[in-house]
Amino acid sequence: MDEPALAAYLNDASSRRAIREADRMAVTRRGTVRTAARDCQGRRSPDVLLVDLDGEQNPLPQVADLLKVCRPQTIVLATGPDNDVALANNLYRAGVFLYLPKPLDAASVERAIIEVAASSEEERPNVQVSRVVTLHGKGMGVNTVNALLAHVAAGQGHYVTCLDLDPNFGSLAAALNVVPERGLAQLLEDPAGITDEALERLLTPVSSRVSLLAYPMVEASAERPDNTGLLSLVEALSRRAHFVFVCGQSIQQLERMGDHLTHRIIVFEPTPAGVSIAARWLHIFDGAASSLVMNHARPLPNLIAKDQMRGAFGEQTPKVTIPYIRSMAKAMTLGEPERAVLRREREALQQFLLSLAAS
Repeated sequence: MDEPALAAYLNDASSRRAIREADRMAVTRRGTVRTAARDCQGRRSPDVLLVDLDGEQNPLPQVADLLKVCRPQTIVLATGPDNDVALANNLYRAGVFLYLPKPLDAASVERAIIEVAASSEEERPNVQVSRVVTLHGKGMGVNTVNALLAHVAAGQGHYVTCLDLDPNFGSLAAALNVVPERGLAQLLEDPAGITDEALERLLTPVSSRVSLLAYPMVEASAERPDNTGLLSLVEALSRRAHFVFVCGQSIQQLERMGDHLTHRIIVFEPTPAGVSIAARWLHIFDGAASSLVMNHARPLPNLIAKDQMRGAFGEQTPKVTIPYIRSMAKAMTLGEPERAVLRREREALQQFLLSLAAS
């Protein structure tokens, strides 16, 4: 008899109960990743396998042993007590499809099953239309907005790549709590090196649908590299993701992207300096497709009146206003920045992204 679609090896009874609530056809067994590896040596591995990392100080060797005895078609999920984005990213690189921190509940398991089903139907995204969007306003919380947009877009089913072109180690990687791979400078200087294999190696997974390409700290430099390969890189990323969010770019890089750039997002704080900088960006874009996002990056009240804002921006008004959120830093560390945003602002972000996707 064939193994069921989903089998789970879990140490605690509450996790096994959550699996049964989410999928009545699932088979649950008491055990961990080590138990699963032993069982899969002597039987056909299931289509989907959820394993418990509880008790493993370093689970990566055990995950590697498990993958060696599983069929290539088996999708491995993992769960454990640590809510750690760095651990999740290491597991993704090792071959785990999704990491679910405990405590497990039926809703989170159901969402994971939906993601697995979507992945089974489409191993790689079939990107027919991609949106290349730049973000502007360094120091105004651009990285927070970038992370929010990426996670909200992923929640809508889009594949997203964030490209940080700041050669002096832009802080987007720190905001997403990942460590970029080396090699962005080489891609920008050598278009011939921009291959699917190179991108697979250099794109750092943030989640199952979000990835980052940026300079690691060890490659930080005040000088910008040659941009010969920038356009080819943007084209290659566009074939892999529904949204490519670009930040840290110079004016010269902005010009080089040219017609491939579909939208520009200007992030500003409600201060005289923030509005002045945003107005200058609008002037630089000179009517090109752009949107304003007002972000309270610091615990400050609005320091500029609405009539002053109208004087600076004309008829253009912010598409989204994000209030100061004290818990945002913690949410970013956990890889869930969208959960720190109140429902009204989250819905505004969702509508904004829908409008970008439709434009």
